Amino acid sequence: MTLYQGRIGIKHSGLMDAINRSLPVDIRLLPYDLLTNRAWATELQRIGVLSEIEFGDIAKALGEIAQMAAAGAFDPLPDDEDVHTLVERLLTEKTGEAGSKIHTGRSRNDQVVCDLRMWAADQLIGISADLTALIRAIKTLAETHAEVLLAGNTHLQPAQPITLGHFLLSLAFALLRDKHRLDDVYKRVNLCPLGSGALAGSGFEVDRKKLAQDLGFDGICDNTLDAVSDRDFAQEIAAHCAILCGHLSRYAEQFIIWANPNFGYLRFADEWSTGSSMMPQKRNPDAMELIRAKAARCIGHCAALLALTKGLPPSYSKDLQEDKASLFDAVFMTRLCVRVFREALQSARFFPEQMAKELTGEMLATDLADELVKTGLSFRKAHERVAHFVSWLEKRSLSILDLKEEEMAEHFPEINHREFSLGFQDAITRRNVAGGTAFESVKKQVETLERLISDSGISDRPLRIPDDMK
Repeated sequence: MTLYQGRIGIKHSGLMDAINRSLPVDIRLLPYDLLTNRAWATELQRIGVLSEIEFGDIAKALGEIAQMAAAGAFDPLPDDEDVHTLVERLLTEKTGEAGSKIHTGRSRNDQVVCDLRMWAADQLIGISADLTALIRAIKTLAETHAEVLLAGNTHLQPAQPITLGHFLLSLAFALLRDKHRLDDVYKRVNLCPLGSGALAGSGFEVDRKKLAQDLGFDGICDNTLDAVSDRDFAQEIAAHCAILCGHLSRYAEQFIIWANPNFGYLRFADEWSTGSSMMPQKRNPDAMELIRAKAARCIGHCAALLALTKGLPPSYSKDLQEDKASLFDAVFMTRLCVRVFREALQSARFFPEQMAKELTGEMLATDLADELVKTGLSFRKAHERVAHFVSWLEKRSLSILDLKEEEMAEHFPEINHREFSLGFQDAITRRNVAGGTAFESVKKQVETLERLISDSGISDRPLRIPDDMK
């Protein structure tokens, strides 16, 4: 079916068809295009373009097309230019004159973006639900390991003792920000562009607010020219997916390091590990490595979508056909990574005894400096004295914990060493500030996280189409 054969009479070359045809990508929008056509047909009947019988024929044909899709009728794909051409062709074949009226007062410009916005809104609900499940899983692990000691690092160098629960919660709160960002963009996505026409608005008195209501939108796009031009929502979603996958990649890297036997902090279950085609002994954390790689892919899609619109004049240009491939892949890769990360992490076994081995006395240097400050010394002078002390120990292959009480008193006579306890548990207990690594603080963070997860979001919003990621 050619939509513009009255103007363009020459059959396209194979190469033009290849570059112009988007059906292999946008076939994913078929269920949403059927919804759009049903709502538009309803409005055309209301304004008298379609008779009641014609509307009934179209509604029946749309149901038949949905059944065809469910039965695999579009595998392999037909030769139509895009999903919208496919549906209109089938409607016309099934209903004759009625089907040829379906595009009255409508452009593919507003039809395309309407379908895409509905798809995106559903996917945001799905990502929000996926993230909620992951955050809860991490929260449970953090509670389980709230008192497991861990060598905290900065610059990948030993820093201070923390707990595994505190470390895991740092990821949970990062992911909570991701969820809030994605929940927030939903209100800018779930607006209806239908009735905008090519750019100036429909030439028929369609009720755009009624169309929005019928299609499950929260409102309409207020300017018809902007409605067909806008891809901010796609760029926002891709950007948030890139940030989210960046968080997953960052922690995946940490878990990859920890899974190395030289650390031995954790071990992923067999179903989330792979071996080597050559080396029989290998056990590779490939699930985490692939998440790291998918993050790069999502970042690329974000950049592609930003670049796509930077030089476009207002209104629609065919360049915008390329938005879907990037957005679809960014969203599906993100959802896949979130689900894989959750299941792989839940399968992992942590080894607290190995973590404890990496705790060194030098990690208590800050506590020693802090105690000097409490005796009246400025922190900068205390810092310098303890730094010299650590260097002195290092030259003698000693640790802070190797010295006896009387030896420590020789170096720091102003400290009451009988009352000042210098140990890993003590260092953690002293950091009972809001958000800190102390056991009591970790418990409060868990409570805060649970409250924030339970606060209003979009996870319980109704889907237009059943989630195809399930």
